[in-house]
Order: sequence, then structure tokens, then C-alpha cells
Amino acid sequence: MFSKKKFLSELEEYIPGKSIEDTAREFRLDPKKIIKLASNENNFGPSSVVKKAIIENIKGINIYPRYPTELKGLISKYLKIPKENIVFGAGGDDVLDVLGKIIIDKNDETIITSPTFAMYEFVTRICGGRPKFIQRDENFDVPINRLLSSISKKTKMIFLCSPNNPTGNVTERKAVEKMLKETRAYVYVDQAYIDFSDKKYSVSDLVPCYKNLIVLRTFSKAFALAGLRFGYGIIPQHLVKDFEKVRLPFSINNLAIVAAKAALEDQRYLKKILRLIKEGREYLIKNIKFRTYPSQANFILVDVSPNFAKDIVFELQKKGVIIRNCAIFGKGMEHFVRVSVGTLTQNKKLVRELDSFYKKLDRNFR
Repeated sequence: MFSKKKFLSELEEYIPGKSIEDTAREFRLDPKKIIKLASNENNFGPSSVVKKAIIENIKGINIYPRYPTELKGLISKYLKIPKENIVFGAGGDDVLDVLGKIIIDKNDETIITSPTFAMYEFVTRICGGRPKFIQRDENFDVPINRLLSSISKKTKMIFLCSPNNPTGNVTERKAVEKMLKETRAYVYVDQAYIDFSDKKYSVSDLVPCYKNLIVLRTFSKAFALAGLRFGYGIIPQHLVKDFEKVRLPFSINNLAIVAAKAALEDQRYLKKILRLIKEGREYLIKNIKFRTYPSQANFILVDVSPNFAKDIVFELQKKGVIIRNCAIFGKGMEHFVRVSVGTLTQNKKLVRELDSFYKKLDRNFR
């Protein structure tokens, strides 16, 4: 019997949100009538400008992609940051994976604030590191002082998701700066959802000021290019050369590059979609009868107590509505679901189905 790396026994398989196709097959539904609000995708889709650019460049998919140097300039202008700090990957996960390989060594520690995105633990363990979990408080805010006191000589990286997945809340800039000043560990701030929040929460501009700040951004969410996999990191310059050494060549495909460029140039469409998603977010918070949490992302955390999340998720799937069971985010999340903001029609259907479930509750119990 061939041996395998020991960390695999400690690692659970990542389970993505259920697909429309699987739901249609399982419940014998028309896939065209199913709405998926489970994976924080942008259901408005990319602009016509982006679609046109993809179609016009289909002919080039037989050629290996060239490095998208021009995109660095566009992103630099968009975020007002030096282009020398920008690196690319096939989605945010790819950027995270490469950074893990160049920073995390065997027996190094990382600090992860739970509940949060599972990939931080995955990458830590795959690189031979040991994750240390710090529980967020009752409002899902990061307990900064407790986090700082947990840092040891072995701590290599601190993971912060802001806005956080699945809770939707942000970590204030001053808290991020406090960490940066009080530790030599890298502070990795995942801002995949930052476009949906107030601009004051972005920390991209701080990267040139600190040698230990890493910021993750993506085209999957606000720009609606999840299926093309294009993400980027804003990292200290001393890490850039090593990043380029380690990342796989040709990992970013031609159509993703073309689409990202077109999406960045179509700022009018981006502003329109961000407005619609923020309006949809407020609609859901106002109309969902279960307890909801404030969000700066394109999704909302919902407490469906005393119900278990798995039961509501199952019942809604039968009705053609796919939402996320937050039990996968760890202990204490068994009564929470995460719902993505959709179009107005989708949002109304979600509210209607959740409302029907809410009415079944025993009022005396509540």
C-alpha cells in the first residue's frame, strides 16, 4: 500500500453549493425554474460589453495565454495602487494557494477567525502548517486583542475575510493596521466582496505601507466572472518574484483575461449592478422574517432558529430555491443559512418561500 501525506486524514473534502442541475435531477424540477442563491454568484451576469469581447476572442483559445501585463495598469488605475504590487491567479483560490506555498512551511501556524471561508484551513494543512482557530464574538466580529494574544513565534499568517464569508461583516481598517503593527506575521485580508461595501473598508491602499499585508481581490463577484476564474493579489513587492516563480505557467486563460479587461473598462455597468445588489440586500434584510445580520457583501446570514438549517435548505430545494447550509462553517452554525442577493424576482421568491416556512413555527415556542 502506497503511503499518503498525514494531513489528508485531518482534511475534510470541500463541498460546494448544490448546482441547479443536481437539484433538478434530485427533485424532478424544471431547471429553468430553479433559482440558485447559495454560492454568492452575481446573478445579473456580466455586461454586454464583456460578452461581446469573449465572443470576439473565441478564435484565440488554441493559443497559450500571454501574461496580462496590460491588466496591471487597469487595476492600478481602478484601485489607485502601484501596479508592481499586483499578481494574478486562476481565481482567488489560486492566489491563496501560491501564497501558501511560498509562506507556510511544515509546522508553521496560521490564525483563522471562525466561522469563515474553509480554504484558509485547507491551504494551511496542505502546506504542512497547523491552523489555530479564534472564535468570533456573538456578532461575528473579530476579537482583536484575543487574536493578538494568540500569536506565537510559529505564526506565519493571519487570515481575515472582510467582508467575511458567511457573516457579511467587515473588519475595520484601524483593526487591520493594529495587527500589522503588532506582528511580523503576514496579515492576509480577503476582500473578494469589498466592491459591495463602503469604500472606507478597503485596505488595498495600505499594501505599499506594510511589508506584511496581503490583500486578495477577484473578478468572480461584482464583475460576475466566477466561471472564468480570474483573481488577483495585492502583495508586498518582496513577495512578487517568489510568487511568479511558484505559480503555474498559463494558469490564467485567454477568455478570462479578455473578460476582466472589458469588465474593468465598463464602469457604468459595474456601478449599476452594485446599486441593484445593494438595493436587493436591503430588501432581503427588511422582508425576511427570521433574524438577519448586517451585511456589506452580496449575501446575508440568516438565523432560522429553532429550525435546523439542513431542514430549511432541503424544503426550499424541493421548491426550486437553493440556499447555503452554514453548518459546513463549523460548530454553532447549525441554525444558520446564507442567502445570496439575486434579482428582484429571485429575491421575492426567496422571501415568499422563507415566509411560508416561518409561519409554520409554533408562535408560543418563539
